[in-house]
Amino acid sequence: MIKTLLPLAIEAATEAGKIILKYYRKDNITSKKIDGSPLTLADQESHLKICELLEKTDYKIVSEEGDDHYIDENIYWLVDPLDGTKDYLAANDEFTVNIALIKDCKPILGVVYAPALNELYAGIVGLEAWQLKHEQKTTLNKIKKSKDTCMAVSRFHNLADTDIFAKTNNISKVVSMGSALKYARIALGEIDVYPRLVGSSEWDTAAGQAVLEAAGGYLLDWHTKMPLRYGKSNRRNGRMIAFRVPYGRNDFILQNYKPGLL
Repeated sequence: MIKTLLPLAIEAATEAGKIILKYYRKDNITSKKIDGSPLTLADQESHLKICELLEKTDYKIVSEEGDDHYIDENIYWLVDPLDGTKDYLAANDEFTVNIALIKDCKPILGVVYAPALNELYAGIVGLEAWQLKHEQKTTLNKIKKSKDTCMAVSRFHNLADTDIFAKTNNISKVVSMGSALKYARIALGEIDVYPRLVGSSEWDTAAGQAVLEAAGGYLLDWHTKMPLRYGKSNRRNGRMIAFRVPYGRNDFILQNYKPGLL
């Protein structure tokens, strides 16, 4: 059943990507979102196309650009039509379309598509994950630990605490990257760990978490050390950490920050 939904999610992501590229590198800001980030025509039209295609299923859709961010459903689509709007406006190519299927507060299917890079990542938790790049499909398999641990940091959302994490864990390489592309590249094995020490929205992480978990990796709440869960009334995540296999929960030292939103 779930496997039959993945092609539709991929179609929705790729069609949305075509719309985004139509506006890419052009001035198309229309207004600002509630959090102050810019809203573009690409955001809006991508949202409409994704909804048009996913409405073929029996599941409701929660999209960042939609009106209903909280619904009382056991299974639903969770969508970010354009993740990394600042990356999109900076024209660094590191923005994505994120589509996830949530069941029992957990992402079970995910698609992360970076249209400007022609990279698509897809996964079903418990089955498989793979990358499609320039028409070449690569299964995301377990890769041995890196000799020099590589950590991702956000280009636009970072804290000094990240430097503390890097020093505490002897991180030798740091890569700046935008959007949910970070989770996909961890699943691919190019990056080992990503500590997210500022808040994020659920639609930012769900698809990436599904791909990462399908590849054997983890996206954990910083304080509980448990996989991130979805359906919070405000749709906000606290601090978290993502890492790939064969790394485990005990491979990274997490500073004893006080529990809270961040």
